[in-house]
Amino acid sequence: MAQTAKTQQNRLTPSPKALQKALAQSAQQAHKLAAAFGMTVPGIKPKSSDRAKKTG
Repeated sequence: MAQTAKTQQNRLTPSPKALQKALAQSAQQAHKLAAAFGMTVPGIKPKSSDRAKKTG
């Protein structure tokens, strides 16, 4: 039974990649919703775009 519980726990915990994707989608939805009401959502810019700005 220990294996069954462990397997179920793994199914309930998404991978870090899946969590990152869900977070990005949530942030995008928040920005769209805020824009519809003329508001802004504070946030942190992705590191990849920061690097692109520094080198570009």
